[in-house]
Amino acid sequence: MGVAVVTDRAGAARDVFLVARFELGEALRSRLLLVMLLLFMSSGALSAWGYSAAVGRFQEQSAEVMIMTGERSADSAMLRRGSPSYRDMLRAWLGDDKKADYLAAIPPIVVFFAWASFTFTPWLILLTSAESIAAEVATRSIRFSALRTSRLWLALGKALGQAWIVAGVTALQALTFFLVARLTLHGFEPAATALGLLSFWPRVMTYILPFLSWAMFASMTTASANFARVVSLGGALCLALFSGIAGSRWVRGGTVRDTVWDLFGYLTPFGHSNGLWYPVGGKFFGDIAVCLALTVLYFGMGFAVLRKRDL
Repeated sequence: MGVAVVTDRAGAARDVFLVARFELGEALRSRLLLVMLLLFMSSGALSAWGYSAAVGRFQEQSAEVMIMTGERSADSAMLRRGSPSYRDMLRAWLGDDKKADYLAAIPPIVVFFAWASFTFTPWLILLTSAESIAAEVATRSIRFSALRTSRLWLALGKALGQAWIVAGVTALQALTFFLVARLTLHGFEPAATALGLLSFWPRVMTYILPFLSWAMFASMTTASANFARVVSLGGALCLALFSGIAGSRWVRGGTVRDTVWDLFGYLTPFGHSNGLWYPVGGKFFGDIAVCLALTVLYFGMGFAVLRKRDL
């Protein structure tokens, strides 16, 4: 009996891996991967260029002001990591000394990359990953796959394949960001920036996992690629609004009510990037746990529908 269990597990792992590999191959064949590469690399290049242009303009204006006021040097310490003025600016902006001190040691361009990734990347994932299963349901081609393996291994393989794709395109996005910044930003720090991007890329991946899982939920509960995108993006918009309402002072008013809204806030991934800005510790691990729990929850909700659907 023990041998049978091991064999079943090995067979399940093989099926999940094969489905994931097929998902990657299908993305290459359908040119979806090319579209995602263009989207993510373009966003990385534009973000780096925009940041460099904004910093360059800020430095020019600072120089003009300092010259007019008789200053001897046009120092832009406000945008240099480790400088007291940069740390003070972060403390005033964030209102948290621990987070500000941690981010002050990181090149500002890495902080900008992390902010842009936490803010915009989830929406790209919701748009591009929602069709994975729904497209096959629409064409009925999923029947051939469902005959060869269980629906659970099929769904897990699809999700794993999408995760591989997302990991690849976000890594290339970070690389493109680095290269463009290297070419356009004055005073660029290659080693510190590379280390900063490497340290934040796993955090970005952790944060976007529940969004990928929500896209898979939309794909498992719909029967067309376009409708899956509508559910994916529309549902995420509702989750974002729900997160905003849960954190609003207008719904607060007492310990019990605050506790209830705090619990509701844990049902949406929005807002749970906050702890990922901290050094490793309680808040950091707390939001990682929430992101992973929501990933499992959304996938489980989608599979509960898929397992009973008439394919």
